[in-house]
Amino acid sequence: MPPGKTGSHMRKTLLCLTFILSTFAKVHADQLKVEYYGVVSTSSDSNMIKMAQDIFLTQLKSIDYISVEDKRPDSGKTLKATPEFTTEGARIIFYAEIDETTNEDLQKTWNCRFNAMDPDDRIYHTKNETYDSYYKILSGAKSAIEDVLADFRTGSKEETQQQSAGDAANGTPVKTFEGNIDIESLSGTWYGEPFTDKIMILRGGRGFIIFKNGATMNIKITIKKADSKGNVKEIEISQVGKSNASFFPELPREIALNVASSASPITWSFTIKPGELTGTKKTLLLAENGISAKEGSLKTTWLKK
Repeated sequence: MPPGKTGSHMRKTLLCLTFILSTFAKVHADQLKVEYYGVVSTSSDSNMIKMAQDIFLTQLKSIDYISVEDKRPDSGKTLKATPEFTTEGARIIFYAEIDETTNEDLQKTWNCRFNAMDPDDRIYHTKNETYDSYYKILSGAKSAIEDVLADFRTGSKEETQQQSAGDAANGTPVKTFEGNIDIESLSGTWYGEPFTDKIMILRGGRGFIIFKNGATMNIKITIKKADSKGNVKEIEISQVGKSNASFFPELPREIALNVASSASPITWSFTIKPGELTGTKKTLLLAENGISAKEGSLKTTWLKK
């Protein structure tokens, strides 16, 4: 091959290799780093749980946009409580919970909750599924796992940031949380609503609600009224993320399933008192005809533990 053509060929080869390497580096740079902590369960069927948590790890590894590290303290054992992990480091914490129950027909069912959490904001993203056989857990879990992790993809975060920046540039007010001693003092565990198991408010104006039916809702806190000294008097707490039929335990299940996908976010308007939040909850309630839902308000009180 003539010298000129050899040099040209080498340049093309180098350019091609550079493109491939840069593409490879970008793909891996955009990957989510996920730490897998296994399964929390009190089920007596240890063999089933062991197989389930092994298959969950395999399914995580098969998702192309994540890199997963097995952080199970003992891969042969089931966790009895929420795993311990540090709050430092850029990665996503992932673990599952499996509860064994019996339905109305006395058949065994498996309630699975897949949990993913970013330690930066400590907000849990969850997906709840009920399976009537062990094999359906193994065949159906991957889509639930992907649904939970999809919220953390880099592209989605960048789009959100760009949207916020665009709103600010266009003069549209961007609501941000402004912490002060009154709001920070709200962090902790709350209770008071009949269908909730636990209400957690975290520092930074975020939190989550765990319902007695197993659903988990992420929430955010917005300041609505403060006095001249900056002391917060009224707040609004609102649902973050898509609605779930389990967020409407006041409704018959069939009606909740029909209306959840189009429902507006649930909001609470509260007046702050020491250790107490009193106000109203705006949600969907059963309509007068008994077969549909309508927007309405309920009086409610949250008490701090």
